[in-house]
Amino acid sequence: MEWLPEISVVITCFNEEDNIADCLASLVAQSYPAEKYEIIVVDGNSTDTTIMVIESIVRQQENITLLIEPKKGTAAGRNTGIRAARFDHVAFIDADCEAPPEWLEVLAVNYLKQKQLDPAIIAVGGKNIPPVGADLFLRAIGLSLDSYMGSFNSAQGRQFVENRPVDSLATLNVLYEKAILEKIGCFDETLASEAEDADLNFRLKQAGYGMFFISQSYVWHKMRPTPASWLRNMFRYGKGRARLLKRYPAMWRPAFVMPLLFAGAMGALLLAPLSQTALAGLGYFPLLLVFSLGQCLRKREPLLFLHVAFVYLIQHFGYAAGEVYGLMNPAVR
Repeated sequence: MEWLPEISVVITCFNEEDNIADCLASLVAQSYPAEKYEIIVVDGNSTDTTIMVIESIVRQQENITLLIEPKKGTAAGRNTGIRAARFDHVAFIDADCEAPPEWLEVLAVNYLKQKQLDPAIIAVGGKNIPPVGADLFLRAIGLSLDSYMGSFNSAQGRQFVENRPVDSLATLNVLYEKAILEKIGCFDETLASEAEDADLNFRLKQAGYGMFFISQSYVWHKMRPTPASWLRNMFRYGKGRARLLKRYPAMWRPAFVMPLLFAGAMGALLLAPLSQTALAGLGYFPLLLVFSLGQCLRKREPLLFLHVAFVYLIQHFGYAAGEVYGLMNPAVR
């Protein structure tokens, strides 16, 4: 396998004592030649036992490096990892993910293949799916994201069955050319942990570079395990998107108008005593149930019907609230 590229795998973490050991164990067990990759963990000064867990693993594994980045935010941590990377290609995975043994090999082989077909391709990535044995809520998140209604067909959530060029890749399962990341200025640290990946991918596309989704590439992602944490996450996504829409007017497309229309329709329900027209927004709820049932039947998971509908509710209200808040708040810029 001398032809395979050398890869620096970068993980950022903060207070991930429950997840980081499993993540690192999956990376150590890669089928990729050991001399061809390194693992860099960038911790944001965790206040739990995360650092101690990592240090205990580092003492047993020569190819793992632990760095501390006191500046808060995923963007700063990833940039620290990029600067420390010894190799010309950088892969990212999140601390709450686990990779199958062939993860790096699948990314590398497909990167070389796509690069040969199109020299503009500088990144490949894949999907993230709930872990084996996940509870009903996490399985419902996975099902809901795998639809336009749940993710606007973003590669962040979809589980496409064919390889395809995309506008953005999820930075929890991706391989980039390091030189290109450095050329465009890496991650924007002013974004901290809000839409820093979407910002990076948008700048790459604007610069004329290409990204490719690899359908057979996946990681297991523990996601947000409770409705409250998923709601906060969706609000953060919506707020982060609003921040980017303010920065890049060219990013606007119909999908990002939909949360605003949804927020308007839900807000109009408050005017129902004054006008029956305001009740039109109630049509959302039966449509939601019908779509959720159809999605579950297509995925052969009919018992998840109500769970998926509930997840859609959380996503739509959380994302719409975050986007409205971000667009209206002058401090979000």
